[in-house]
Formats: sequence, C-alpha cells, structure tokens
Amino acid sequence: MTEWESPYYLFLIFPIWIWTFYSYWKNEPALGIELRIPGKVQSETFSIKRFLSSVAPLVRPIVLTLFVIAVAGPGKRYRFLPDETKGVDIILALDVSGSMSKSRDFLPETRLGVSKKLLKEFIRKRENDRLGLVVFAGGAYLQSPLTSDREVLEEILSQAEEETVPEQGTAIGDALILSCYRLRRSPAKSKVIVLITDGASNTGRIDPVTATEIAKGVGVKIYSIGIGKEDQSYEVNFEILDILSKRTGGVFYRAEDISELREVLASIDSLEKDLLILPPEEVRESESLIFLTYALALLGLDLLVRSWVFRYYV
Repeated sequence: MTEWESPYYLFLIFPIWIWTFYSYWKNEPALGIELRIPGKVQSETFSIKRFLSSVAPLVRPIVLTLFVIAVAGPGKRYRFLPDETKGVDIILALDVSGSMSKSRDFLPETRLGVSKKLLKEFIRKRENDRLGLVVFAGGAYLQSPLTSDREVLEEILSQAEEETVPEQGTAIGDALILSCYRLRRSPAKSKVIVLITDGASNTGRIDPVTATEIAKGVGVKIYSIGIGKEDQSYEVNFEILDILSKRTGGVFYRAEDISELREVLASIDSLEKDLLILPPEEVRESESLIFLTYALALLGLDLLVRSWVFRYYV
C-alpha cells in the first residue's frame, strides 16, 4: 500500500488542472503554449498538427503533476522482525471438514466461516510474531509456513475451504504432527499450536496422543478449541482435546457461539505474548525518484521537440 510523506502537497494538483481545463474552455493553449510548424500555412489542414496542437498543451500540466507527486513523497513501508527475538511462533491448525463448513449453529455463517473471520482478527494482533497455517480434514496440508507477513496469511486463510483437503474425516493427529514439524527448528522462545476443530479424530496416520508426545518433545504447547454445539449430527470428543492441551502445557477451550470464540482467541492472545529483544525494524522505500524521473524525461522530450522539430520555444 502506498504511503505519503507529505500528502497535503497533492492538493496542488487541483489548481494545475483547473487552470488547464479553463484554458481549453477559453480555446487558449494552457500555459501559453501554441504550436507553429515552419513551412506550413497556419490555415492549412494537417492531421499531425491538429493532433499535436491538442496534445502538446497537456505536457506541461502533466510534468507539473508528476513534480507535485514526487514532492508529496510516495513510498511503501516494510516491517522486518529482528533475527533474535523472544517472540512466539504460532501454527494455526484449522479443521475444514464437512461438519465445519456445513453446520449452521453459527447462523448466518458456518463454523468455518466464523473461525476464519475471528482468526483474521487474531492474526492482526500478533504484530511481533510469526504465524503459519495448516488445514486438515481427512488429511493435513501446510497452507503457509511461518511468516510475519500477516496480509498474505490472511489472504491464504480466506481461501481455505472444505475442497482444500480432498480426504474426508478429521485427522487431528496428522495436523499436529505437521504443525510440530514446521515448529521443530524454530528459534522462538515460545512455540504454539492453536487447534480449532469441532469433531473427534476418526482418521489419519498418527493418533492424537502420539502426536502430543512429539509436541512435548519439541517444546510445543497446544491450545485447542472445541467449536460448536454438541448435537447428534456429528461425532464429537472434546475430552481428548482437553487431554492434548494439558499434556503440553496448553489450555482447552469450548466455544459454542461467536462471542465465546472471540473471547477464547483473546485469551490465547493475552497468554502467549513476549517482548522482543529489539523492536521491529521499519524500512520505507521512497518512490519519489520514479515520478521525478518521469517528469524530467517528459520535460526533456518537450524541450527537444520544440527546439529541434518545430524549431521554436514558448
């Protein structure tokens, strides 16, 4: 996203173009410009002359506009986390199975829709941490490795749907193993998995308890969230989620509605926060030189044409 150092200078563009359009309306060339082509009778119809006569008066207003934009200081700001931090590395493990995308106890949205919406809020708060995304149903797939680019992660999260995972079922163990694999070499002080699911683990290559032992071995805490109300439509087993969390030093939460899920994510956000050794470094990349180059190039072309082609200068 483009940012401006001195955006108020952009207001100078308005008088430039008001002047230009007024000159056209008065049938007078803007900024005193008038084309005279040597060797041609002024009343003679000449297509190139007519074209240049209508375009040339716009060159200088365009040049002035480019100068104003350059003075306003356009640019982009980038935020970099220092190499040595006491931050938190978090993998979001999101269940995208059919029960998450079809259940209607969170009307007017589905469990998956609500989860994605509130996870985006959670992501925006974690300014100093790296986050990744694993989605799972009958299998588990990495959608984003650990990253500090929250905008990209939000975009990837938006695209997570039931169709993202072709296998049916709920493979919680596979999701935990994959998440632990991505966290195993993390230099962060705290390594966390936020597991969001509404069902019992009924498939997968690794059972959840075994995956929990591996998580303990690499120092990963599991915060599990059992989302949705228990009914007869889908099998649930929130007790196992409680066991998984307690064994790794995490916490199990139940969220039966939107407000509870928001509170749960806020609780996790407050529990897993550490200060950085060094503040994040912000680098601003200025684009003023680009617009200044365009302005000078266009001005040079204008002078060249007037001096050597039409052999006059006004």
